[in-house]
Amino acid sequence: MATRDLTLVALFAVLTTACAQLSLTLPVLTSVPFTLQVLGVLIAGAILGARRGFLSQLLYLLLGFVGLPVFAGFTGGPAALVGPTAGYLWSFPLAAWLAGLAADRTGRRARGVAVLTTLYAGMLAGLVVIYLCGVIGLSVTGAVPNLRTAVRVGILPFLWFDLFKALAAGLVAMRLYGVVR
Repeated sequence: MATRDLTLVALFAVLTTACAQLSLTLPVLTSVPFTLQVLGVLIAGAILGARRGFLSQLLYLLLGFVGLPVFAGFTGGPAALVGPTAGYLWSFPLAAWLAGLAADRTGRRARGVAVLTTLYAGMLAGLVVIYLCGVIGLSVTGAVPNLRTAVRVGILPFLWFDLFKALAAGLVAMRLYGVVR
């Protein structure tokens, strides 16, 4: 990889870290915090493309694994990658890859509703992966008693907010696409 690519991968891992720190937990709805991580993940894929977006999120997980406080609430370490929200974290590289795949298919200079629609479809696929892995993680770790409860606390409170974040990520990506690519 070129120095420019490595720099961009690191920069978007840092962006996801910054987005993770903007978190809010609403115990009445769910124990999973509301963060802007998903926005960082989707923007990384949409701007960097599939390969570099995937690598940026893999780097993000690696930084957290070695103990740097990159996850929500300035947490890090291996325990975060096996805890109740680990499924969400593990899904980030694949979600960025899916968003990036859509971006790669739109072309370098493409603009307009068709491009936004393609980007949004990739981001929705990324959201599905995030939710699926998140719900599985909540269930497997025993954080919730059953799959139905996992969906109720791990998806429903976040759905509209994440759909908006995906749209915002698409608009930002369209604006910055030419600069980074």
